[in-house]
Amino acid sequence: MPRIICTGYEITDALRKYLEVGHGVDFDKDLATDSEDDDELDEINSNVDPQKLAMQREAEIVMSYQGYFRSIRNSAPPEIRKTLEIPYSYNKYVEHGHRVYMFMPTGAYTLEHYRSGALKSPPEEDRKVIQSFIETMNSLLPDDVVREKAELKIEEMRFEVHSPRAAHAPPYYRREREDLLPPRHLRAFIGDSSKSFQNFPPADDFP
Repeated sequence: MPRIICTGYEITDALRKYLEVGHGVDFDKDLATDSEDDDELDEINSNVDPQKLAMQREAEIVMSYQGYFRSIRNSAPPEIRKTLEIPYSYNKYVEHGHRVYMFMPTGAYTLEHYRSGALKSPPEEDRKVIQSFIETMNSLLPDDVVREKAELKIEEMRFEVHSPRAAHAPPYYRREREDLLPPRHLRAFIGDSSKSFQNFPPADDFP
């Protein structure tokens, strides 16, 4: 298989707004609960770096987006559920720790294609994939009033290019494997029934 790179959209802030405003998820409450635990930990261990701990808590909150997204996906009608990819994640090292981002893969291309400069802007096929994702997710919002405030918008996302190893797939439950494996954005290179994914561990097999 040729060396490839993955394209997609960074959706972290857009997804948070969608979950908070559109589905009533209270991330501030989650963070406040974690902060109370951190205060107790700080009293026990004065060597804890508060800035590193804050970065860790922020990363945990962002990673929780996948779980909330999964709940919305599971409650969707089967014909919609099968079309929805669970967001991936990737990390960037910043001062005091790693920052986590949510990433929606939309395509894969050869490294040579990337080096040619052809991916400086999103290819049309990638635009179609992300637009379909946006429209499907917005259709799951409860009503027009909420949709106006919470809907996903492509202008609130950022097109990016990553190596396949940098974009981390979520753990899949056994019932999700048929719909989501092999990864859709890689199927042009590995096929629809790649043997390399037959033994991919489902989430409900994890300890």
